[in-house]
Amino acid sequence: MIISDVIKNNKRLYYNSSSNFFSILIFFSIIALKINAQTIKENWVPVNTNNSNKIFINTIGLENFKDNDIYVWILEENDPPIIMEGIDAKIYKTKTYFLLNKYIKRYSILQIIFYDAKNNVIKSYNYSRNTDNPDFKYSSPILEGSNVSLVLLKCVEINSSPKK
Repeated sequence: MIISDVIKNNKRLYYNSSSNFFSILIFFSIIALKINAQTIKENWVPVNTNNSNKIFINTIGLENFKDNDIYVWILEENDPPIIMEGIDAKIYKTKTYFLLNKYIKRYSILQIIFYDAKNNVIKSYNYSRNTDNPDFKYSSPILEGSNVSLVLLKCVEINSSPKK
């Protein structure tokens, strides 16, 4: 009788301890998830909204680029939507991550994301390269009067304006 009582008490203690342990583990997991949850902040400023293709830049973090290189997200809204070979749905929005160099007037596309009418990602591409060689770092020239030229001018304007 004494041995069976000890076994019963140990089982009860084991189940209570493991139940408490899992409750505490779940509690701390929820806390950790809430602490590590990231909210992406965006501040889209218009660059060119005169055409059916509206262009905006995200100014969050733009002030960090004081040298010649500027990294910036660009949002394009297409009305009517565009169609591209290799993409099965109509493209209503495109977000593109650019590397612009204001001194040599060249740029590269680092990432591009295509969206449908409901803001669902249709397709995305990553073109990042790990190089400091300017011949490979910037893939294209910035042409005068192009949308990329307007984006560069807006970035320089925002970085040159006095901060509030």
